[in-house]
Amino acid sequence: MIGRPVMGRRLALGAPLLLLACGGRDLPPLPPRPAGYAWLTPLRLNVADLEVIDTPVEGRVDPPAPILPAAEVARMGRDRVIPSGTTGQGRFVVEAATLLRSGDSVSVLLRARLEVMDGSGRRVAFAQAEARRSLSGFGSSAAARARAAETVMVGAMEDLNVEFELQVRRNLRDWLLETTPAAPVAPVDSPEGIERQDLPRG
Repeated sequence: MIGRPVMGRRLALGAPLLLLACGGRDLPPLPPRPAGYAWLTPLRLNVADLEVIDTPVEGRVDPPAPILPAAEVARMGRDRVIPSGTTGQGRFVVEAATLLRSGDSVSVLLRARLEVMDGSGRRVAFAQAEARRSLSGFGSSAAARARAAETVMVGAMEDLNVEFELQVRRNLRDWLLETTPAAPVAPVDSPEGIERQDLPRG
């Protein structure tokens, strides 16, 4: 099955433009977030290994940037896509990871693609997801600018995680493994006397 490049318009292009008072009020505190994305639902791909390419063609980042966009998207790919097969290769590509400033506005664009390659290195399927977020009116101090960048990045990564899983399940459903294969064990009548037990579902 060959996936189609769906850009995640429902979440990505429809992400809200967040506006604060022009007086530069303090941004609300960010909720605590876990380091990484391994706590989210793993996407077990029927490939032997996964390559992560974290140098996007669109990668401009205007400082300050407490969360580096390309590194964060790459971490999402490493944490969530689990190679669980015996042949073939997966490739997670950070296509765009930008954080741009213009006056009192900051905007983020994130885009990632997950590809499935066969044994000869030919791409046989892929899925793509995108997220955008913007924020303005946060003030001009260095602390306010850094906080605004962090706020936008956290929101954009939440959108990208949701959209990425949706697109992977839609376009790569034939390559997803929903259960963890049972580990090989000795038969009941073997000298070890170990009974075979199925592992719990993922």
